[in-house]
Amino acid sequence: MIFKSKSETEANGEPVIRASICNGERVIGFRKDGKFVKGEIVRNDKDIVSFCKKYGIKREDVKTIY
Repeated sequence: MIFKSKSETEANGEPVIRASICNGERVIGFRKDGKFVKGEIVRNDKDIVSFCKKYGIKREDVKTIY
């Protein structure tokens, strides 16, 4: 498996989970310049782990925003 370098991840932006306070829906992606990009729906924790492996980031680096 090829991991992306940190500079490539930084180019994508800050990794975040955007969560709805109304219905609990969660989407993981990157926040860059105040905009949310490259979003993927999160159904369970396996989706978060998969996203982190895909982009070579640590789970602890992913923040949740509402």
